[in-house]
Amino acid sequence: MDATQNYLVNLLLEIDTLCKKYDIEYFIDYGTMLGAVRHEGFIPWDDDIDINMTEENYYKWVEACKKELDPKKRVYGDNRNDRDFPGTFGRYIDVESMRLSSNFAFWKPICGQSIDVFYFIELPGDPVKKQEKIDLYFAYDEYANHSYRHFRYKTDREMELYNKFKAMEKKIGREKTLQKIEAQIFHKHYDDCDTYISASARKYGPTSISPKSFYDTVYYAEFEGHKFPISGRYAEALAYYYGDDWNIFPDVKKSHSKMSHTGINCDDYVSDYMRLIDEKQLKEDRYKAKDILVQEGYKIGKHLEMVHAKAARLVQLKLEKKIKENNIDVNSLLDPSSKDKLNILDDLFSNYYEKQLDSSFRYWESYIDIGEDNLYAAIFNLIYNRCNFTAVGKIIKVYKANGFELDDKLSELWNIILTYRDIKAQMVYKNYDKAEKLINEAIKKYPYCKEIRLFNMEMKVIRNELDTANKLIDEIFTDYPDNERCKKALGDIALLNGDKETADKYYDEVSKSSHDGLLLLDIRKKRGEN
Repeated sequence: MDATQNYLVNLLLEIDTLCKKYDIEYFIDYGTMLGAVRHEGFIPWDDDIDINMTEENYYKWVEACKKELDPKKRVYGDNRNDRDFPGTFGRYIDVESMRLSSNFAFWKPICGQSIDVFYFIELPGDPVKKQEKIDLYFAYDEYANHSYRHFRYKTDREMELYNKFKAMEKKIGREKTLQKIEAQIFHKHYDDCDTYISASARKYGPTSISPKSFYDTVYYAEFEGHKFPISGRYAEALAYYYGDDWNIFPDVKKSHSKMSHTGINCDDYVSDYMRLIDEKQLKEDRYKAKDILVQEGYKIGKHLEMVHAKAARLVQLKLEKKIKENNIDVNSLLDPSSKDKLNILDDLFSNYYEKQLDSSFRYWESYIDIGEDNLYAAIFNLIYNRCNFTAVGKIIKVYKANGFELDDKLSELWNIILTYRDIKAQMVYKNYDKAEKLINEAIKKYPYCKEIRLFNMEMKVIRNELDTANKLIDEIFTDYPDNERCKKALGDIALLNGDKETADKYYDEVSKSSHDGLLLLDIRKKRGEN
């Protein structure tokens, strides 16, 4: 750990102690949970910690902070307890240190070193009522939040609600308006609740909407030498938040644009420049600027939706032209045993993948309608050729967001993804009996699916069926030379046979090239490394 990470772990231990004292259940979540599972600590390039808890536990947490915190050392802030606080979720803040961010540096407590505290709000089970509350919460988050949030990405309904809040403010004032909205959102329980919305109110990255069942149970995970609670269904939760390749290190390593300094009191730091600034006028100007951004951002968003619609139409026309000019029979290429046919599909849909999977298209939920048969073929290729299940999930998410339902053919392909997720989760949890049963069923239904074949091979190693495992490794190498999971399995087999030298050779080879965090973590453990 670097100095900032070490500092944050100490703050997390303080939170853990306070939660245990007051019987408050919480979870380390999002990137912190990912780090715990994939690295047994911080994601190396990360510099923050997120925790989450149910709304019921959150109110217990707020009261505990009021009783226990020394305001000269630690404060807890959120928008409902301090209207000047620039966020609807909360922060546990060390005021004896300083942490800068351009969005809110001039508020005294906020720029101390801190841990984000999110909380789950129940949503009704009824789909219509659920969407109404989601729209209400996102509009509230934008209205209540001082900082610039999702001012471009607004649905028509969210913008309608936001403007309604602004009109109400002119009549009864901001505080009464907030209280009226909050009465509709908080302290609500639904017997049919199956989904939470988190106070993170994210419009991008890990979604704020999550199944309630993820947090019905708790697992204690290793994090920088300590045990902290995470979702009891963390494998499913991580796939839901980050995609099916959550165990793979990303090409672009995202980090927060902040400078952190410990040992400088944040009050001293802020007072040094705030003496030169009219704080009241600054806040008034900020409110006005925020509203202008929301209004103009909405217009820009509508324009971008139109631009994406035209770009989507161009992709569609190019695809149709390519099929016609080359006299391609797409259905004849749907052969998972033929690499040549799959490669023709891959070339055919390469432009479609580039555009539909582009972050801007997905951010605006812009769907490229290439027709049901072509969509089936494109997803077929992603599964059987590219083996990119995360890409399939992203396409299906946009597809459903545009009001489409999966037909029988697409459901058949989607079931492969769901089966893969089930097996992966059970393998991660080391529920090998259940995983083996799922694998045996899946290998009969999807014998050409690379990911299922790899799970089958790995299970044979786990069960010490080494002759069968070696045979399967040879078969996979035929189709996928130098596959790192096969090489790692060869290392495991050598280790089981007492040949540490050969095992180390394979482990070294995998460690130099692999981006699979779970694979690398298992190698470290087998070698007895920290």
